[in-house]
Amino acid sequence: MAFSFQLSALSLLLSSCNLPQPQADTVRHFTLDGGVGAAPVANSAQVRPVELAGHLHGRVMAVRVAEHEVTYLDDVRWAEPLDASLTAILRTRLGAVPGGATVSVDVQRFELVRYDGNKVQLSATYSVLPAGAGKTAAQRGGFNATARTWDGKDPGTLVALLREAVGELGDALAEAAAPKN
Repeated sequence: MAFSFQLSALSLLLSSCNLPQPQADTVRHFTLDGGVGAAPVANSAQVRPVELAGHLHGRVMAVRVAEHEVTYLDDVRWAEPLDASLTAILRTRLGAVPGGATVSVDVQRFELVRYDGNKVQLSATYSVLPAGAGKTAAQRGGFNATARTWDGKDPGTLVALLREAVGELGDALAEAAAPKN
């Protein structure tokens, strides 16, 4: 009977507690994967793993709010490491470029620039080393994607704009890596 009384008291105590209701998870995860590219060719260009600026290494999407200030979108995350995703996209694109060049890419910016009207920015430097050439023969260059503006609504649209910028980078690298006749 004492046990029954304790159980009733515990039940009454728990029923009077206002436990918070579970909240829906609002985090959305995105990938840059663009699907299947052109068929690879023999002796195609090789892409080394893409290097990223330090602020781009996390899974949370970076947003530049001032020239030297970055914040992160709490509810928008990359589903995979960004460097691996960018490398895979560029390898797919450059796998169709013959000649055996080796391409290295260093991405400095891959983010929304909120203070500049929600512009999408991709800035990178690269080097293309033709097959059989010494390191001094590497072609070096810089890349800035064409200006794109996000409407500030759906993060999926923002990711699509970033993906377009990566496609543009891939095209520029393919042109730089193509054999010169």
